[in-house]
Amino acid sequence: MNLIAVLIALAIIIVAFKFNVFLGIAVAIVAIGVGIYNFLPTYYAINGNKAFEIGDEDRAREWYKKACETGRANVKLKSSYAYVLLRTGYADEAEKVLDPIIRVKGLAPEKKNLAKQQRCMVYYKQGRLDEAIEDAQSMMNEGYRNSSIYGMLGYFKLLRNDDLDETTKLCEEAYDYNSDDRDIKDNLSICYFRKGEYEKAEKISDELVGSTPNFVEGFYHGIQIAMKLNKYDKAAEYAEKLKECKRSGMTTVTEEEVNKLIQEVKNHNENTIG
Repeated sequence: MNLIAVLIALAIIIVAFKFNVFLGIAVAIVAIGVGIYNFLPTYYAINGNKAFEIGDEDRAREWYKKACETGRANVKLKSSYAYVLLRTGYADEAEKVLDPIIRVKGLAPEKKNLAKQQRCMVYYKQGRLDEAIEDAQSMMNEGYRNSSIYGMLGYFKLLRNDDLDETTKLCEEAYDYNSDDRDIKDNLSICYFRKGEYEKAEKISDELVGSTPNFVEGFYHGIQIAMKLNKYDKAAEYAEKLKECKRSGMTTVTEEEVNKLIQEVKNHNENTIG
C-alpha cells in the first residue's frame, strides 16, 4: 500500500470515528485487513529474497511462488521470481512466469523489455541460442541498452562463434558503455584472447579479477590467458582462487571444465618441478 493510499485510509477512519466510535473501529479493522491483504505478496517476496541471499534456494522459490499464487503479484515481483528461478537452475519454470508478462497489452516498455531480456537467458539455458540472440539483437536495434543486455549478447555471440571482428566491436562498444561490468570485461578479454592479442586480454582480465574476486568465469579465463603468456605461477594462483568461487545456476563454465583446467595447470607445474 503506497503512502497516498495510507493517508486516504487514515482520513476515512478519522471521519468514521467522528460519526460513531463503533463505526470507526469497524472501518479501522476493514482497513487493516485490506492492508494485510495487499501487502501479503510483498511479505512473501521479502522472505524469498532473504532466503535467496543466505543460499536457501528451495525456500526462496517457495516464498516467491506463494507471492505469485496470491494473484496480486506485480510485474517487478514476478520478474524477481523469474530471476531466482533462473539463478537456481529452473529455466522452464522461469519461462512460464515471463511469457505472460511479455503478452500483457499496454505494459510499460521498460518492464516488458526486462522480461524479454530475462527470457533471452531462459532460451540460452534451454539450448535455444539462436532465439536468444535474435530477441536480444532486436531489443538492441530498437534502442534498448543496459549493461546486462550488452554482456548477454556479447557472450551469446562468442558462444555461437559469430564473426570475431564484429563481436569484438560489440564488446568494445559495451566496454565503453560500462567498463566496470564484470560480464562486459570478461567478454572483451575472451575476444582479445581469441584474436591472439594476449597482452590486451590480460589487461582486461586483471581489471576483472581485481574488482570481482569471486567470479568463476573471470578466474577461469584468466588462467587460460596466463597460460598462453607462460605465466604459470599466476595461473596456479588463479586456480586456487577458482576452487573457492561459488557456482550458481547461471555459471557459464561447467564443473568438468573447471576441474580439467585446474588439473592442466597442476600437471604443468609438477612436470616443470620434476
